[in-house]
Amino acid sequence: MPQFAIYVGSLCIGHSWLEHRDAPIGVAAGRFLPAAGYAQVQGAVLASASGTQPEVALRVLAPDGQVLAGEGLVQIVDYSPELGDDAIEVHVIGIEPERYGQWFPTQATGFQDTVVVPPREL
Repeated sequence: MPQFAIYVGSLCIGHSWLEHRDAPIGVAAGRFLPAAGYAQVQGAVLASASGTQPEVALRVLAPDGQVLAGEGLVQIVDYSPELGDDAIEVHVIGIEPERYGQWFPTQATGFQDTVVVPPREL
């Protein structure tokens, strides 16, 4: 499973395998493994826990170095002060279908031919 790097500017603040995925809406999430640089932005992440993180311009790089998702589409959810170091996740929203298929092929192919049928009205 590929490991993705999370950056603020040129500073790598951690990694994730983005092991939880929802292909139809282009979302991937996973446990966030902080690097030493995370300490520099953790306060801002915690301060913005109830909303967006505009002052923390996060981006996710795929293993090939290309941007998987950029500013405004990445959020860190950090409950580590209350629950411990294992309670930090990163959420990536709006991954383009081509990129999604490239990095999560088994997830993407499972939804390619899915047809959603609305429920019948009674």
